[in-house]
Formats: sequence, C-alpha cells, structure tokens
Amino acid sequence: MRSPFARMFRESPFKRLLEHAEIIKSGGKAFRTAMVCYLDGNCDEFEKLHLKVTAIESDADRVKRNIRGHLPRGLLMPVDKFLFLSYLRVQDKVMDALQDTLHWLSFRTTHVPDPLVDDLLLLVDKVLEVVDHVPLMVREAIRYFRSLSAQDRDRVKGIIRTLRQKEFESDQIERKLKSDIFLHTVSDPISTFHLIRLIEFMGTISDNGENAGDMMRAMIAR
Repeated sequence: MRSPFARMFRESPFKRLLEHAEIIKSGGKAFRTAMVCYLDGNCDEFEKLHLKVTAIESDADRVKRNIRGHLPRGLLMPVDKFLFLSYLRVQDKVMDALQDTLHWLSFRTTHVPDPLVDDLLLLVDKVLEVVDHVPLMVREAIRYFRSLSAQDRDRVKGIIRTLRQKEFESDQIERKLKSDIFLHTVSDPISTFHLIRLIEFMGTISDNGENAGDMMRAMIAR
C-alpha cells in the first residue's frame, strides 16, 4: 500500500500540459493547410482538413480532461492548483479558436479577391507564430520550476514578451485586412461579413495565445 507521502511526489502534471501544448501546435499546422486550401478556391480537401483539425481538438480535450482528473489533493506542485487549471483553460482556448475559425469558414464558400490572399496568408502565419511559441513557453517553464534559477525564469519571460509582440503584429495585419475587405467586396455584403468575421476569429487565436502568456507570467511570479 502506498503511503500518502509517496502520493505527494507523483509525476508532475506539467508533462501532460506540455503534451497538450504540442497537440495544439500540430493543430496549428493542420489549420494552415486547411486555410491554404480554402484560399486556393479550387481545393476539394477543405472539409477533410477541417475534420482533421476537429479531431486534433478532440485529442486536446482528452488530455485536458486527463489533467483535470489526475490532480490528487495531496500532490505537491510548484504553483497553486487553481492557477495551474486556469492556465490550462486559457491554453485550451487556443485550440478552440483554431477549430472555431474553420467552423466559420465551412458555413459558406466565399470567393476571396486576389489582393486579399497574400495578407490573409500573412495573418495565418503570424497567428501560428503565436501558437508555436506556446509549447516552447511551457517547456521552458518546466525547466524553471525544476531549477528555480533566475536565468531560466528570464528565458520564460522572454518568450512571453515575444508572444505579446507577435500578437501585436497580428493585430496590425488584422486592421489592414478589415479595411481592404471593405474596399474589395463592397458590392457583395455577405462576402464582406463572412470575411470580416473570419479575420476576427483568427484574431482570437493570437489573443488567446497572448492570454496564455499572461497567465504563465502569473505562474512564474515570485
């Protein structure tokens, strides 16, 4: 029979948190493929790619439930459990935003004017830079919680600053795109609405990534 003391030193849930973040990163890669397909206008694989992202989101939810279900009362953690679970919820919203963006696109086939395509792809890549930094941030945070060194803490803070910068850059592209959409789709109000909301959905991806960074900053605060 295991003693209560032994249960206090079970495997850290941060390992599963990193697994969850890596799943989100893989969802970002699939998301980009789906977006490129949609913007091509002649790609018949969009719905298949959409379903792939939905499946990845289900995997992320499975890991999230596993993390929540395996935090026994006596487990020692380097941060408050409520703060840890709050971070997990925000991190999971990044994956939800990827899926929600493709859900929105799937409701209608909208022709995207050529002058908008390059900036839309630029926005896709910029929000995915935010997504890609999430597992990097978690990995470095794990290093910090093991060492508690100032150098490792500064490394995590540097990644958080990068997340904020990437989110700011995505906002700039988002504002330009909204203006350009009104310019190029003025005769088609339904397409205008569909594309404007698409930009807003993509904005929530980077917003949630930045929020994850802010929550991580709270976790490493002294």
